[in-house]
Amino acid sequence: MGTASRIRLGASILASHPVLGTWYLRNRLRVATLPFERARLAGYSRFARGLTFRLTWACNLRCKMCRYAQNGNVCASPSDVLPLDAWTSLVDDVSRFRPYISMTGGEPLMYPHTEALIRHTRERNMRCTLTTNGTLLAKKAPLLMEAPPDMLIVSLDGPRDVHNTVRGQPKTYERAVEGIAAVRELKHRSKQNAPAIVINCAITPHNYEHGAAIVKIARDLQATALNCQYQWSLTPDAVSEHNAAHDGSHSLSCEEAGAADPPHADPVQMVEAVRRIRRAAASLRDPLMVTFHPNLTDSEVHEWYSNPRAWVQRRPAVCAWINTNILPNGDVEPCSGVVCGNITQAAFSQIWNGPPYRAFRRRLAAAGDFPICVRCCVYFRRD
Repeated sequence: MGTASRIRLGASILASHPVLGTWYLRNRLRVATLPFERARLAGYSRFARGLTFRLTWACNLRCKMCRYAQNGNVCASPSDVLPLDAWTSLVDDVSRFRPYISMTGGEPLMYPHTEALIRHTRERNMRCTLTTNGTLLAKKAPLLMEAPPDMLIVSLDGPRDVHNTVRGQPKTYERAVEGIAAVRELKHRSKQNAPAIVINCAITPHNYEHGAAIVKIARDLQATALNCQYQWSLTPDAVSEHNAAHDGSHSLSCEEAGAADPPHADPVQMVEAVRRIRRAAASLRDPLMVTFHPNLTDSEVHEWYSNPRAWVQRRPAVCAWINTNILPNGDVEPCSGVVCGNITQAAFSQIWNGPPYRAFRRRLAAAGDFPICVRCCVYFRRD
């Protein structure tokens, strides 16, 4: 797809979903201030740009590339979660700053109050995204569409048999497709633009040969966009290097973190797989917005898969100044193994620039980045 076509497609998407454009511009302005904050504010930060609500660790799938399946978190009880009022109080606390809320898990639709929490977030004039494996989407769609998220991200790994193999259960592809169709039908019936539907595909040795197929699948499902992400990994070697450098201030357990070496991938084949995705997107008569996270050149894709310990597009880490996780028990976790408070014990607005958080930011600023950042999705997420 040429530059002019990309601009026209982007303009079309923004016309249908203008709130996403506003959010993107706010992010770009905020990113411009980060070097100053990081260097000059001694661990303080302006308010969070985005919050990730991990509503539950429980998940009904055991995906091959998921480190939460590796460490067993997905086996958590669906009842071992915060009550709705803990989350709504958090939303009320941060609403004056209007961070973008990303709801995920585990499988967030296994949390019993996801739809009510999205409604509350929208009523506070805040933007939110729901990321799901889609298997419960058809059942949840009617209530979800009463107050939909701004963006619905559904994970698909390729054609039916490929997806079901990667996800570890039969019928997961069919159920996800059924759920997307249910949301589309309700959007059409209620004449709503929200949510923007994004298909997310992780490029791994399990599915790389079918990258071009996912482009057609996303187009057939009438998705707003397709996002292809490279394989994230936290290796035991990275954990060991990290602990050697930061023992006492920020140590990790390989078992608890779900650290594991990624399956072998031929880097030449991975480069060609990405090229096939780009060619398939360019050949569509009806254009589809296709993005890559992170956006890598061919040589960087080769490096990414040839050596999971090699830095690609290295730059100072800024994640702790703009984003954080809120875990299912209420812990505020800016980085794996670091807890800076709990929302059931203190307001998030107090935790964000409290002593533990400021101390963590100072350590990160002094180090530049940590060894465990090398294949971390949050390290690359700035837009």
